[in-house]
Amino acid sequence: MLLMPVQLVAALLLGALVGAGAGSIAAARDAPGAQRAQVRDGAGRMVALPARVARIVSLAPSVTEMLFALGAGDRVVGVTEFCDYPPEAAARTRIGGLINPDLERIVALSPDLAVATTAGNYLDDAERIERLGIPVYTIDAPTVEAMLKTLGTVGQLIGAQARATALVAELQGRIDRVRARAALRNRVRALYVIEPEPLIVPGRGTFIGEALSAAGADLVTADAAASWGQYDLEQVIGLKPELILVPSPHASWARGLASHAEWMRVPAVSAGHVRVISDSIQHPGPRLVDGIEEVDEIVAQVVALKH
Repeated sequence: MLLMPVQLVAALLLGALVGAGAGSIAAARDAPGAQRAQVRDGAGRMVALPARVARIVSLAPSVTEMLFALGAGDRVVGVTEFCDYPPEAAARTRIGGLINPDLERIVALSPDLAVATTAGNYLDDAERIERLGIPVYTIDAPTVEAMLKTLGTVGQLIGAQARATALVAELQGRIDRVRARAALRNRVRALYVIEPEPLIVPGRGTFIGEALSAAGADLVTADAAASWGQYDLEQVIGLKPELILVPSPHASWARGLASHAEWMRVPAVSAGHVRVISDSIQHPGPRLVDGIEEVDEIVAQVVALKH
């Protein structure tokens, strides 16, 4: 399900563990006689982590994706209304939105643990849930590297260390291969469109920009003051992107750009280099790597057409 513009940007303002490594989580959780170990989460909060996690509520789409990828889908009992991947998540109880989730529904699910993100979830909501006796661990994945580390951390939290280690190694290997291919060709100046009207784009220090860079695409809005900013057409014309990437929910908008004389002043549009892609690169979970590979293929095509 596509988030509304404001919600989408909030969810994207999406880890390395702060003050405690993943190994220390496992050590604390698995210590003889352990009941509830105190660990520090990605938001810097101390969380009383249960010794065993059998029932989990996910408070964000990226969390849901991670849990299923780690083989813990059968332990996920609740997800948000925006958790639409993998398809199996549709069968889980909906606990509301990323903001102000339904507390009564969460309590009724009797979870051992709820998992939130620093991007998309409010700290106040986590604290409200904890006051009801449910520990909330918040992850922080603002970069590609942090996403990989967070997968390892979540694996430790839920006792899926082996699966997490294998998955992180697989994803890292795929990213490394993309970077190796990108290093052998010219780079392309790219505009990534999060929302078209108004035009919302990723800016400084975003995981989307980092992911595009890995695939050989330099984000033309990377120097923007805000991480997620609003641009107008004149600014885009001045940035001269050679490639415009538009997620599939906005495909009709993308396909109509060539019919607008003003947009034809943008090099990517006049050259026919507007590409509709999946929204995988917008999700700071395992699917992010699918998005990087998708952009890698597109950049290779654009570079080949320029020569």
